[in-house]
Amino acid sequence: MRKLNEPNFEGLSDRDRATVVEMVKKGATRREVMAWMMAAGATAAAAGSVFGGAKEAWANTPKKGGRMVISSDQHGPADTLDPSAMTASIDYIRSRMVYNGLVRLNKDLSFSPELAEEVLPNSDATEWTFKLKKGVEWHNGKTFTADDVVYTMNRHLGEDSKSVMNSLYESVESWQKVNDYEVKAVLKTPNADLPGILGMFQSKIVQDGQTDFSAPPGTGPFKVAEFKPGVRCVVQRNENYHEDDGPYLDEIESLGIGDSVARVSALLAGDIDIMANLPPKSIEQIEQDSGTEVWSNPSSAYITFACRQDMELSGNRDLVRAMQLLMDRERLVKGVFKGQASLGNDHPIGPAYFDHCADIPQRPMDPDQAKFHFDKSGIGNTPVPVITSEVAPGCVEMGTYLQREASKIGLNIDLKKVTTDGYWSAVWLKEAICAVSWNMRPTANIMLTLAYASTATWNETYWKSEQFDKLLVDVRSVIDPVKRKQMYCDLQTLIYEDGGSITPVYRNYVDAVRTHVKGLTYVPLNAFGGAECPQYLWRDDA
Repeated sequence: MRKLNEPNFEGLSDRDRATVVEMVKKGATRREVMAWMMAAGATAAAAGSVFGGAKEAWANTPKKGGRMVISSDQHGPADTLDPSAMTASIDYIRSRMVYNGLVRLNKDLSFSPELAEEVLPNSDATEWTFKLKKGVEWHNGKTFTADDVVYTMNRHLGEDSKSVMNSLYESVESWQKVNDYEVKAVLKTPNADLPGILGMFQSKIVQDGQTDFSAPPGTGPFKVAEFKPGVRCVVQRNENYHEDDGPYLDEIESLGIGDSVARVSALLAGDIDIMANLPPKSIEQIEQDSGTEVWSNPSSAYITFACRQDMELSGNRDLVRAMQLLMDRERLVKGVFKGQASLGNDHPIGPAYFDHCADIPQRPMDPDQAKFHFDKSGIGNTPVPVITSEVAPGCVEMGTYLQREASKIGLNIDLKKVTTDGYWSAVWLKEAICAVSWNMRPTANIMLTLAYASTATWNETYWKSEQFDKLLVDVRSVIDPVKRKQMYCDLQTLIYEDGGSITPVYRNYVDAVRTHVKGLTYVPLNAFGGAECPQYLWRDDA
């Protein structure tokens, strides 16, 4: 299998390809390469084409060395290197630096083996066997074995588990060690989505018995040199990494800059090399600067206002409907997000998901119907507190827009903008109504299980539906595509009609980089190319 950055020109053997690239590396001219090729029997046209390909390949061949600084848009004291506790983008990219998973998710959301060389389900997906890669070393020199996998996976199981992934692993009965390099997952119910769950950031494999995550060993491309939650993390290249493709950088520093203006300024000044969540209003500025580039990745990530259904005010169904009907989604996509988004429809499964339901009517902006539901709510002039923050580009603007439109029908939105620092620990899951940014997940079932299952740790709207919970489990074992499609449409419709989410847009991931940054990735699950980039990043000025 060809590596991510491996040169390739049609018509050449591996040996001749390597010879041509080596000639270019040593400064051979176009004429010299063409002469060598023609002496070997190539036509002038073919020789000229090969020279161009070799030159391009050499320019795109990763160079080892150098350092990069990566800035997320948020950090705080809850920053962690414990995968099972991770909730923020800055944690996710650090997870990819330090650890590996059993599998790795690709650009098309399929999976490739990583620490597992083979993934073997039985006929009804109730038992999965994983044959593990041999010769992998932990950063502290220990050998990776099945014991590490079983220990890691058991952290996600049981009622007492503190893992944020506990609800996703509810279908797993047990993890069993077959031998030192083979493990088996035995499931209570069929689940064809298990590889997708294993490819998520929180499923990275930690060392058997690991409880201290201040500077933990991993098997990943970089070793932890320094970690200060809320300040920064510094990692250094793992010289004994078990894959040939990367890492290329000597060192990566990751930190958070909550203020978007300060983050853009730091990139333009060259103080950082990569920044997450480029504000839409700054896209043109980055495009016009000769030293920076936009890094855009289409996705069904989404921004929502989560209204807690277990509280009297935010749980008022007519109030929620009124706010949903006040969102001018087309205007938000074109104006606030500068086209780097698509229309949301008050549920989390956008068009980028295979199981997206296109049959649900697009909810329009309708001030008259909004006024009808507002009057019916009986809230009157009672202030409705809505907390927003720059947890994603457009969140603050979306709140300001809602407040303005609400005032036109007499709805008193008390909008409060707060800092991103500590937002996920101090605001999310606590306040009655708050802005939330969700990354896309590998499958619709994973997304719905994480955010809407009644028992989910991250059920931010505290919405509960027995019908929804049953459908969510039942659909995992359905093979008939027609029946499966209808079941997923039913799941999305239940949220659309009765849930507590105001979701006007599905957004692209829009980051920005200095022009010397190469090796970008495009997995649509998170900022930083799905947090897949650390292993492949390199500097063309190294």
